[in-house]
Amino acid sequence: MKTKAAAIALGLALLVPQTASAETVLRVGTFLSPQGVWHGPLEHLIETVNGKDTDLKLELVADPSSISPFQLGDAVSGGVIDMAYLSGAFYTNLVPEADANKLFNVPVAELRENGAMNLIDQIHRDKMGALFLGKMGDGIKYHIYTNRSSDEPRFEGWDMRGTPLYRPFMEALGANVIQMQGSEVYSAMESGVVDGYAWPLWGIGDLGLLEVTDYRVEPGFYNAEISVLFNEDKWNSLTEEQQDTLRSSVIETEEWFIDYRNRVDEEQRRLQADAGIEAITFSEEQSQDYVRMADEAGWAVVIENSPELGPQIKELTYTDKQ
Repeated sequence: MKTKAAAIALGLALLVPQTASAETVLRVGTFLSPQGVWHGPLEHLIETVNGKDTDLKLELVADPSSISPFQLGDAVSGGVIDMAYLSGAFYTNLVPEADANKLFNVPVAELRENGAMNLIDQIHRDKMGALFLGKMGDGIKYHIYTNRSSDEPRFEGWDMRGTPLYRPFMEALGANVIQMQGSEVYSAMESGVVDGYAWPLWGIGDLGLLEVTDYRVEPGFYNAEISVLFNEDKWNSLTEEQQDTLRSSVIETEEWFIDYRNRVDEEQRRLQADAGIEAITFSEEQSQDYVRMADEAGWAVVIENSPELGPQIKELTYTDKQ
């Protein structure tokens, strides 16, 4: 880990701002491009912290143009950056249990009350030396997008772009999964190399995929979550007031996120409809089975990789609503 952190530090050295003031400037990294709807919650968090009357300031110093999303967990763990805005799928090498983040269907406010956040935080401290300060993404669903229609939620023989995040689910649906970078999906769809792909409701327009996609499968599944992680050693060096500022700002942003999510959901659905993307729907029973299959496939992987902690996380973060 130290070797990785050192290599990352070299690449970021010129990006870290220098300051002669008495302010405590915290270095922030994101796994997303700092534009568009996905950047909104991080931007709000930074503005919330920086807008308070304290000596604490957040400075965005790393994004995918300077560091791979798959290295961001190592960067915050090794202290190269102080805080990371990062999906659990990108740091399972450090915390295998982070693969469960996408499966949470209990609202984050309840997770703070029922002990789940404390458990998840302790796992992160133990395994990567980082605090789990909070999470964004409640209610932003993944969908399967495709150029082929189907009367039932089975995709036998379809070639689908996949990643480890939803490979087990796609394979359970009968699809052949082809792993590729998100930037490659457009050409793969255009040339017919794949019949479809999974992506959150938000952001397919950012990849140009509106023009090569005909259908969106309903209902959605999983949650497109983003964690807020903080280096533990750096945290311990902060004053109690600074720690309180960060905690309260994350909670404020989680609460702000609800209205933001609802507004962006509407905008993204309208954008897709205007582009001619039609919704594929199934019967109520089929839809329930479809979502249950996704959840079961996801939790099976989590519990296989973490037989002791996986069930504890599931008990606190997930309820079978079917």
